[in-house]
Amino acid sequence: MKLHTSKLNISIGKIKAGFFYKVYHVFKDKFSEDLKKKLSGAIDSAIFTGDLGQQYIDHHNKILYIGIGDEKKISLRKIAGIYIKLGEQLIKWKDLGLEIYVGELTTKFKPELISYQLANSLEIGAFPVDSLSKSYREKQINPGKIGIVFETSHEEKEGAKGIEKSKVVSRYLNAARYVEHLPANHFTPEEFVSRSKEIAKENKLKITVFDEPQLKREKLNGILSVCQGSDKKPKMIIIEYTPKNPISKEKLAIIGKGLTFDSGGISIKPSADMHEMKYDMCGAAAAIHAIGAIAKLGLRVPVIAAIGVAENMPSSNAIKPGDVYTAYNGITVEVQNTDAEGRLVLGDVMAYVTKKYKPEYMVDLATLTGAVIIALGHEAAGVMSNSAELTAYIKSASETSEDRVWELPLWEEYGEDLKSDIADIRNIAGVGRGAGTLSAAQYLQKFVEGDVKWAHIDIAGTAWRSKPSGAQCSGPTGYGVRLLVDLVEELEHKKSGKN
Repeated sequence: MKLHTSKLNISIGKIKAGFFYKVYHVFKDKFSEDLKKKLSGAIDSAIFTGDLGQQYIDHHNKILYIGIGDEKKISLRKIAGIYIKLGEQLIKWKDLGLEIYVGELTTKFKPELISYQLANSLEIGAFPVDSLSKSYREKQINPGKIGIVFETSHEEKEGAKGIEKSKVVSRYLNAARYVEHLPANHFTPEEFVSRSKEIAKENKLKITVFDEPQLKREKLNGILSVCQGSDKKPKMIIIEYTPKNPISKEKLAIIGKGLTFDSGGISIKPSADMHEMKYDMCGAAAAIHAIGAIAKLGLRVPVIAAIGVAENMPSSNAIKPGDVYTAYNGITVEVQNTDAEGRLVLGDVMAYVTKKYKPEYMVDLATLTGAVIIALGHEAAGVMSNSAELTAYIKSASETSEDRVWELPLWEEYGEDLKSDIADIRNIAGVGRGAGTLSAAQYLQKFVEGDVKWAHIDIAGTAWRSKPSGAQCSGPTGYGVRLLVDLVEELEHKKSGKN
């Protein structure tokens, strides 16, 4: 299964040949003298005011003016949203290129960050995910060249770094979006293995695949319990990246939840939106594509991506509410709700990786609870951690990647209702829905042993969405790929002593 990419050709500097429009940015109600000359009275301020996202096309002079709103409120997140939309337009304009002038933006943001976000956003917008439709197969996407133009050679040099990073990150990000959107009959645990092997082969990474017999031998009973009702066999997949010149021996482990479909099992979900449960593997998709991007960029931190992959279905063989199993680390778990299955899979993978690889840092990504959507909507993922240090790195990576996070507490009180009267713990808290995200994190913490600095990121609200917002597109977002890349960069800077 090959990685799918967009057909954009983005570089630094002016376009020397081809059919293209120049792009200028205009702050709200603030027209520079140079811009006034270019406008030549052609645009009435009542028609084009520079409001955020507003466009005016001067076909005669081949110029596209883009409004970027109030100068005091400008942010890269807002710019990213504009350029995702522009990417969607671009693939409809055959052979049309863009020469994008960013002088107005360099007074607010670093050139590398501007070029990275602009290029990344265009790539996201220009990558349709309706891959199984007849219109997709017949679609002829042939955009022209895109040049990002800075005012000085120094800015161009810095901007070029952002372009090179975007070429890698956007490719893996869109590849994650592609598989996230596939239905469960097109992307099974076996297809997860194929995609993982493709990423490992491309980057010469070590990959280990645990099939059902190996899972049984290792007593990874959380994963095995979840898949009892399905005819799709479960997997645990581990990909290892060892840099040629590692900055230290300390490893980052990335754990992903990979439920290729989650019906809820015996505790079956309502039927209305059950089709969306094909997205319950977005954490695992982000994990394996992020390690591909990290390896391709040659970052100097050792990384392990480990995912548990299964399908949760009801049948006569399915695990039942009240059943008890023994997890990999020896803890007995009473399954009071079979729809709280992701934590069963994650717990085993986390415990295995902790014991076998002894990482310094561990981050898990999972579409784990609807409660996080109640708390944060679709604008941010919730992050809960046992380490203030790791939380700070994640927050910093969130700011540069525009994959938003918001810290939630990991107080032990939220785990008190996980006590079972027959086993060590149960998989859900007591009566009511209060603090469901936080009790889930408390459950997962029981599978983190030793001094591992761990963070749980609940991406249920950010993995897919019905409408775009900022740097997030509609549909599957690939959330986490950009965040994890920037997290590894943060760790690399920390180990090298850079600010």
